[in-house]
Amino acid sequence: MVSESLKQIDPATLLWKAISRQNEFQAGNLRLNPEITIRTFKNQAKRYLQSERYEFTVAMKELLKPIATLDNEKVEYLIFRIYESFYRELHYWEDPRSRFSIDIVFQFIEFLCTEGPKEDLATVLQRETSLNKKEVESIITHIKVFNKLGAYFTKSPSLKKTIENGEPILTTIAAAHTEVTWLALESMFYLLVAQHALASKYSCESLLRGWMTEYGFDENQYAVVANYFPPGTSLHDFRGNYTSALRTLHGLANKEKPDYDLLLLRSIGNYFSSWIVRVAHQMEAGYQAA
Repeated sequence: MVSESLKQIDPATLLWKAISRQNEFQAGNLRLNPEITIRTFKNQAKRYLQSERYEFTVAMKELLKPIATLDNEKVEYLIFRIYESFYRELHYWEDPRSRFSIDIVFQFIEFLCTEGPKEDLATVLQRETSLNKKEVESIITHIKVFNKLGAYFTKSPSLKKTIENGEPILTTIAAAHTEVTWLALESMFYLLVAQHALASKYSCESLLRGWMTEYGFDENQYAVVANYFPPGTSLHDFRGNYTSALRTLHGLANKEKPDYDLLLLRSIGNYFSSWIVRVAHQMEAGYQAA
């Protein structure tokens, strides 16, 4: 779910995802059919989808005990984790501030490129921002997972193949990173699909021309930014060039630092992000309607 999306969620499917991402399910200790289980959740919504922890635990025990090859204590611990995972999904959907956005990636890049003490990143972020420790750790985790997911796209022989393998790829990452919601992973996936689809048709030069036209900049301003993205630079290399440009600018002495360049770079970063989000949203809406 791309953060700007109006996509409707299906709580029953999210509860299924909360089960299927657990190690016990991945190891084959739970013999559940997805379609039948999701239908059960929908038919008994008050017991599974709208219940408090105690009622949820009772209902889930009835569902899992007959088919789980686990002892009673392990089943209860599994249900506890399923409940936490499911309500984390619902919270992610209900609170727009908690949603992953590619804007965060570019803000994070700039933060890493600024001059500062070489100390623990989480400590610096907490001190320099209004975020608490838990929020900082969550941002770092999400960005690491976003980069990990991006590696699948880089290694894949084709974008079509990656899209076809989307479900098992997301399931693998979801099982390894249970603290990241399935909705966030879906959002990351669509953003990466959009980025790679755009890179197959356009270059950084196309991006800069679109940015110049939409934001009303002239050829002089275009030339300033184009200096950091040489002709022929692929959209796949945008983040790398953007990072190198920021490091160069932040590495200059204050009297030499061209602040206007920095403002223009931030502007092109925002434009790149909005372009990807726009395309990702269109793709997501198309898949949902299909």
